[in-house]
Amino acid sequence: MSANLLGGTAIKPPERHGFEAFKWFMYDPDKGAIMGRTPKSWALITVFYLIYYTFLALFWAACLLIFFQTIDDKVPRWETDNSIIGSSPALGVRPEQEWARVDSSMIIYNQAHEASSADMPGWKEWADRSTEFLEAYKKQDNAVDCPSSGPAAGQVCNFDLAQLGPCGEGNYGYDKGKPCIFLKLNKIYNLVHDYYNDPDAMPSEVPADVKARIAEQKLTGDDLNQVWIDCHGENPADREAMGDLKYFPESAAFHGKYYPYTNQDGYVNPLVAVQFLNPEAGRLLHIECRAYAGNINYDRRDKIGKAHFEVLVHNEKTAK
Repeated sequence: MSANLLGGTAIKPPERHGFEAFKWFMYDPDKGAIMGRTPKSWALITVFYLIYYTFLALFWAACLLIFFQTIDDKVPRWETDNSIIGSSPALGVRPEQEWARVDSSMIIYNQAHEASSADMPGWKEWADRSTEFLEAYKKQDNAVDCPSSGPAAGQVCNFDLAQLGPCGEGNYGYDKGKPCIFLKLNKIYNLVHDYYNDPDAMPSEVPADVKARIAEQKLTGDDLNQVWIDCHGENPADREAMGDLKYFPESAAFHGKYYPYTNQDGYVNPLVAVQFLNPEAGRLLHIECRAYAGNINYDRRDKIGKAHFEVLVHNEKTAK
């Protein structure tokens, strides 16, 4: 006898449990369904997703193709003033901190001890990081010795570490309490600096020490095409306690023959090493180094066109 469905809204499906429920999910003989779908339903959804993901893959492939047509592996699309970076490079300081103190600009160590302790770095770790940084300068296979006028087409100028004197060898002065700090300009593709190459017409902002170095070395011609560097204590107390500085090379400048940077194979940034000859032990020194060229802007508050770091050299007595 058939069921009376008058007023009914649904028929309760039979309840299945355990393995029987799993078996009916895998294959329902009443509907011919496999895992909840009939073969026709599985075929339709498979065709749909094949078409959908095919068109999606073709869309992204077209986007990537168009994107890669607009870029070059070696040449940026926008250069110098037409780019976000602009034509005012930042001044960098090396060696870098260890990773645990990467957010610090303080160069602090105990000159009396080679190894580091739990609360005080020794001089060796700073010397080791300096060696690691300079490794690239010992492998300039494609570089040539250039005249002051610069390299020939397709060549890159060699930066000889001998220019750095005692800051290019040994322990870089760290073991003697006379640390060497390396300065470099960040790379900007195809940038030619606006050099201050007339000592008699330099802006008033260029320190007298820079003009004196130019006069002492009797620089002329292409040797005047340099980005000049000057370092000083930020405060009167810093200038009093920092002692004497010595620059390597003696011009204390980045020579124009190393520019422009055009992503040449084997290119390395020219360096200026600043050596603190007799810093007062146990005194924290706030140091500012500035680069001088017409295209390099300066803003002390926003740290543009300058490098700031602190130096603290301890001896056995002050380390306690």
